Amino acid sequence: MIYLNATYSHVLKYFTLIISLFILNLNQAIAQEDTFVAYKDFLKIRYIELPNKTKLLVHQITYVDVNIKGAEYINNQILFWDYLLTNYTDQIKYTPLEKVKDTIALQDTYVSYISKDEILTPIVSDYISKAFSKTKSKDQVSIDELLNIAVKFFSIDKVTQEGMYSVKVCVGSNDLKSTEANRKPFLEAFAFNTLMKNLKNKKYDVYPYFINAVKEIYKLNLGIDKKEMLLRAQGALFIQMLQSEDLTKLLKEEYLKNKEVLPFVLLL
Repeated sequence: MIYLNATYSHVLKYFTLIISLFILNLNQAIAQEDTFVAYKDFLKIRYIELPNKTKLLVHQITYVDVNIKGAEYINNQILFWDYLLTNYTDQIKYTPLEKVKDTIALQDTYVSYISKDEILTPIVSDYISKAFSKTKSKDQVSIDELLNIAVKFFSIDKVTQEGMYSVKVCVGSNDLKSTEANRKPFLEAFAFNTLMKNLKNKKYDVYPYFINAVKEIYKLNLGIDKKEMLLRAQGALFIQMLQSEDLTKLLKEEYLKNKEVLPFVLLL
């Protein structure tokens, strides 16, 4: 069994896949042979073996050459694509890749698999038509819609035996899965990208606000049963984060910086 170590290769692995898929779809959409033709020059894939004999798939990737048309659609938002690939691909169908040992064959097989992914492919095609080729109108989104998604990345994931809250930021999408009947991949990916890049941004004290919000929740007795306590605490945290002026300002600023490569229009 080959384990893909999330700590060391998570972002690189999925960036590799999205580069490959983006190239394929982009070429199909605009039929320009010179777009991303040099992608093999900046994708390197190899196996390493850890001391415990676990095999690790490692990807070494550099940014797309800025002289290549369309490079900014990847370079400006790497974690945007990482999020989509993590949460909107059928991972079970990729298990046969464990048997591929040759590095070149592995890369080619990845491209083949990802280009046929029934979950991701329509999303990437939709992105291309709205953000790159502009053959479709961009979605119009209100700041309230975006905040509703963004606050779900601040999570209380369990209550310990001692009655303490275990918290996390931008890890998994369980809160979105359990609260959003109609998922919005682009808003989720944008919010994830924004928060991951700016958690320690001193201009917007979003992370300290989050920690203080959790401390405030401790002032309330939210239940004797831990499951009920957890649900109430999660709801209280969402509301606290929704009231963060800095979070609102941060999302707006990141949108204005990257609006040219985004598939939606934020109504400010």
